Amino acid sequence: MKKHKENRSRSEKRFFSDSESATATVIGAVLLLGIIFSVLTILWVGCVPEWKNDAEYSHMDSVWEDMAELKSRIDIMSIVMASSSNSSPISSNSSINPLYSDPLAPKLVTSVPFHMGGGGIPLISSMKSSGTLAVNKDKCVISIIVNREGAVPYIKSIDCGTVTFTSQNTQYVDQVFSYESGALILDQKEQSVMMLYPSIRFSNVSTRGHNEYNVSINAISVGQRPHAPIEIISSNSECSLRLTGIDHTFDYISVNASEKKNSGNKNKDAENVNKLTLIITSNHPEAWMLYLNKTIDGAEIGPEKYKVERLTGNNVRLTFYITKEDKKVNPDILRVYVGETVIKAEPGIGLN
Repeated sequence: MKKHKENRSRSEKRFFSDSESATATVIGAVLLLGIIFSVLTILWVGCVPEWKNDAEYSHMDSVWEDMAELKSRIDIMSIVMASSSNSSPISSNSSINPLYSDPLAPKLVTSVPFHMGGGGIPLISSMKSSGTLAVNKDKCVISIIVNREGAVPYIKSIDCGTVTFTSQNTQYVDQVFSYESGALILDQKEQSVMMLYPSIRFSNVSTRGHNEYNVSINAISVGQRPHAPIEIISSNSECSLRLTGIDHTFDYISVNASEKKNSGNKNKDAENVNKLTLIITSNHPEAWMLYLNKTIDGAEIGPEKYKVERLTGNNVRLTFYITKEDKKVNPDILRVYVGETVIKAEPGIGLN
C-alpha cells in the first residue's frame, strides 16, 4: 500500500513537471512570436515607408534623366535638320499639316526609353509606383509679333504641344515633368521651375554710341494630326517615345535698312524692327516669366528696353522696344530670327 502511494506520488510529480515544461514552452513561443511581430510592425510602420520614399526618389531621378535625354535628342535633331534644311517656310495660314508632307522622304528617327514605374523594395514590397506619359495633353502656344517701319507686322502663332510625365507615387511627393518648346519644366506642389532652357536667345552686341540687339527664337513643335486624340500611356513598367523629325524652317529673318543698302540686296525688303512682342501660353507661366527675365538680364540688356508681364489666364507677354531717336546717326537695331522645328512623338509599350 505504501509502495503504491509512492509510485502515485512520483507519477503526479512527473505529470506536473511535464505540464510546467509544456506551459513554459508555449509561453516562450508566444513571447517569441510577439517579439517577431513587434519587430515586423516597427519595420513596416517605421522603416518601410522611408525605404519606399527613398526608392521612389531614386525613380524620380531616373525619370528626370529620361526627360533630359528627350530634350537632348530633340535639340540634336533640330540642329541636324536646320543644317540640311532647304524647304520653304511653313506659313502660319497654311492648311497643309507638315505631318502629311512627303511620307517617302528620309527622316530622322530615334527612340527615348522611359522608366514608368519604380519604388519597389526586394523581398519586402515588390509593388511599384506608376506614371503617366502623355503627348499633347497640355497646351503650349508661342505667338510672335514683329512691328516694322513701313511694313505690315509679321505675325506667327506656333502650337508647340507638350510631352508630359506625371508620377503616381505612394510615399514620395508627386512630380510632373513637362517638355514644351524646348524647355523642360518641373512642377511640384503647384510650384514650377524651368530646369533646362529652350532655344530662345537674347544677345546685346552694342558698341559705343550704337545699340544693337539680336533675338533668336527656334520653337519646337510636337506635331499632331488634326483632331487626333491625346496619346497617353499609364504603366508601372517600361515604355518608349519614338521621335521623328518632320521639318525645320527659317520662318523669318529681319533685314535692317542700312544692311540692305550696304549689301546691295534689292530683292529683300528693308524692315527696321521697332518692337517685338512674344506671348507664351503655358500651364507654367511663372517658370517662363522667370526664364525670360533671367535670360534678358544675363544678356546685359537694360530694363528700359523690355517688359515681361503676366496676362490673364496662363499667358506671359514679353515686349521688346526699340526707340527711334532722330538725333542719332546710327539708330538702334533689333534683329529677329524665327525658326520652327516640327517633331512627331509616338509613345509605345516596351523599350525600343
